[in-house]
Amino acid sequence: SAPFRTVFASLSLHMTDRLRFLQFPQEIITAVQNIITNVWSRGIQDTRLYHGSYEIKLRGNPCKRSGYSDDAVHSRRLMNHILATLYQHGWILSLSTDISKKAMDKDTLIFRKQDPPPRPAEWFSISFSKTDRIRFIDAPQQLVSNMIALFQKETQSHASFRLPHVYELKMNGYPWMASGSDTMYARSLILKLIEGLESHGFTVYASIDQKTGTSSDNHRGETDTFHCCRQIGWQPGLPVFH
Repeated sequence: SAPFRTVFASLSLHMTDRLRFLQFPQEIITAVQNIITNVWSRGIQDTRLYHGSYEIKLRGNPCKRSGYSDDAVHSRRLMNHILATLYQHGWILSLSTDISKKAMDKDTLIFRKQDPPPRPAEWFSISFSKTDRIRFIDAPQQLVSNMIALFQKETQSHASFRLPHVYELKMNGYPWMASGSDTMYARSLILKLIEGLESHGFTVYASIDQKTGTSSDNHRGETDTFHCCRQIGWQPGLPVFH
């Protein structure tokens, strides 16, 4: 019999509008294209083979920093659906890595093929917006309610965002631009957030730098987006799979 061999593939984000898929089979690329058409309202502008990869060029600029526009939500929702689709087909994220020294680069995601695929999961994402916001995108309402209670002392305010299924917590201070002792306050918020997610059966499946600024604001970094999932049917007391 053939020796065991793990199969890997990558998804990388380029410029402000391109996804490149390397070593994925055609049926997976087709599935992702269908998801993009359903989730990204502007759709696909062009596709091409690019030095061994399959490149999808999206209309608009989903990877451009746009913290004050609706695209900031839509682009994170798109990546969340892409990750969920790959997961459903047995392509499991192995790591996200930054392998470029370019000023406006983004992450490359490495996936491994798992057969059979894992059990079905439900998904949502979290963005750390502006300098002080935690934004929950498509999270279960019960989780959002519990997060509001969990962060009661650390929040100035909280409200539904202008888009459906998005809720935002405005934190005290400026944790995502912290300096001095506030750097540890920011990290304590993240620990508390992850513990809160785990209590609901969710794990941070991926933490991805999927945004880039413009050449005029290279001095300002970007926060990752958390993409979270839990197995469908999870109940309190059951283990949380990472």
